[in-house]
Amino acid sequence: MKLRQLVDELSLKTYCADENNLDAEVPTAYCGDLLSDVMAHVPQGAVWFTVLAHLNIIAVAQLRDVACIVIVNGSEPDKQTLGKAADHRIAVFGSTENSAQLCMKIAGKL
Repeated sequence: MKLRQLVDELSLKTYCADENNLDAEVPTAYCGDLLSDVMAHVPQGAVWFTVLAHLNIIAVAQLRDVACIVIVNGSEPDKQTLGKAADHRIAVFGSTENSAQLCMKIAGKL
């Protein structure tokens, strides 16, 4: 599934993305809120669901080359986080739903 399809399927709010991001293939998803765990286990190219919205998520996303970050539970990133995401071309989206709800919606579609 292309990232743009995922965004539509989950009705995600776009915080930071460009056309190149939206054409990426998303092979899998990962849910995690402990950065050390995400750094150790998130697959390359995954959509990463997290409640975290601070600057460090951008560094982890860049390190692990994820397709995008989806900030869940209505949490919102600050301007500094979004500025860093834009600088590093990391797509960031948001949802009021939780990680489990979103994963159930895309189960079997990736």
